[in-house]
Formats: sequence, C-alpha cells, structure tokens
Amino acid sequence: MGFQIEDGTGSGTQAGVNSENRLETAAVTQRKITAVSEGHGEAYCWTTYQATTGDVNAIWLRNDSNANLLHIDHIDITPPTTTSVYEIWVGNGNTSGGTGITGVNLNRSVGNADDATCAYKNTNVDAGAGMTLLGTYALPALTLSKIDFEGALVLGINREVAINVITAGGASAINIFGYFHEVD
Repeated sequence: MGFQIEDGTGSGTQAGVNSENRLETAAVTQRKITAVSEGHGEAYCWTTYQATTGDVNAIWLRNDSNANLLHIDHIDITPPTTTSVYEIWVGNGNTSGGTGITGVNLNRSVGNADDATCAYKNTNVDAGAGMTLLGTYALPALTLSKIDFEGALVLGINREVAINVITAGGASAINIFGYFHEVD
C-alpha cells in the first residue's frame, strides 16, 4: 500500500485522492474581521448619529488593550442632505471628552466587552493634539460611503482614530468596525 494521509485528530479517516493523484481539498475565504468575530468574539462596531456644526470631532476611538492591537476594518459614513467633508485623523495623546460610546460585539453569542474608549463630540481631538491627518473625504449626500482599510489601519496601545466633520448641514451617521488581535 502506498503513502496515506490520515486525520491527525485520531478519527481514522483518510484524505481523498482524485484520478490525477491530487489531494482533494476545499477552502473558505473570509475577511479577518469575520474570522476574529466567529473564533474569538473580539470584533466590534462603534456608532454615532448626530448633528454637528462644521469643523468638529464626530467620533474618537482609542485602543486601551495592553495585549492586543485594534485593527480598523472599515468606517461607514452617511452624510446629511448635503455633500459633506470628513477628515480621518490618527495619533495618540488625547483624553476622553464628549459623550461615551460602548462598542457593540458583532458576535452576539459571547459577552466580551471592547477594550477601548470611544466618544462622540470629543472636544479634545484636533490637529494640534498629537494627531496626523490620514485622509480627507468629500462624500455625497444621503449615500452610505465605506472607507475600507481591510484591517490595515492598526492601533497599538493608546493609539487613536478620529473622524472630524469639516462641513455638514445636518446629522451624520458614522460607524467604525474593528477587531482586536494579538501582537504576532
């Protein structure tokens, strides 16, 4: 009998080989936020819906975890009835102000709480407070715009992301989706 590949879990099953002598396999591809939510229960959404005047902070998020990085998967923004401009800032050194927001765990079968501090209308966030401008976005009125980082925006301990409203003529809906993952 030739070489055999057996199940390492001790079930006694063997791997299938097709007529071309190739191992039969299957794969599932999913975003990292989905895998972390399902496997670890550490994916969250921080959300706000509020009216703002021009050039103010709409939402601010800081990673408070000593053990895990906070990966920002994407940010959803729906402007009010007029085209509006938003800035995304990253940095550190701000203190929490404004009204607190608790992250909602995306895996509703676990009770894990986010290890972050989040607030809307955080008056302490601006260009002079240890922040660097990451991007400026002019978004069409009443249209959901997804700013997709695919987890590449990574916040270490005490690192922050903030969205400032530069021009808006009403209430904006902003959602930050992210997940905690251990440092490799």
